[in-house]
Parts: sequence; structure tokens; C-alpha cells
Amino acid sequence: MLDNYFGSGNIPSDQQKQRLLAVQAALEIIKQSVGASEGAAYSRVNDDMKHAVEWLAPLADAIQQALIVKK
Repeated sequence: MLDNYFGSGNIPSDQQKQRLLAVQAALEIIKQSVGASEGAAYSRVNDDMKHAVEWLAPLADAIQQALIVKK
């Protein structure tokens, strides 16, 4: 989904690559969560989108924190 986010010719830093992977993982979790919802589609879409926007960054942050190796 975000494979060419940094554009061709641009070389992302390791930090940018890690953040992109965390965001992709968060989006996949959100996608699966939204797809699993039950109820009328017209009543869910707005709520699902609001929650996705609200939780994308915190979820990506949590994924990145979970990947930090503790010494």
C-alpha cells in the first residue's frame, strides 16, 4: 500500500523505514479489525474511519516500542 511512499530516487533513512513498516502493520491491524465488524455498512463507515485516524499513530508507536530490544 505504501511501497513507494518516499518516491523513486529518494533513499529513506533506517528510522523512516522502521516507521513506515510500523504504520503498514498498524494499517493492516486496523483493516482486519474494520473488516471483522458486524452491523450495517452505512452506519459503520464513519465510525470506523474516525477510529482508524485516531488510533493509527498510537498503534504504530506501540508497534515500534514493542520492537525495541531491551538490554
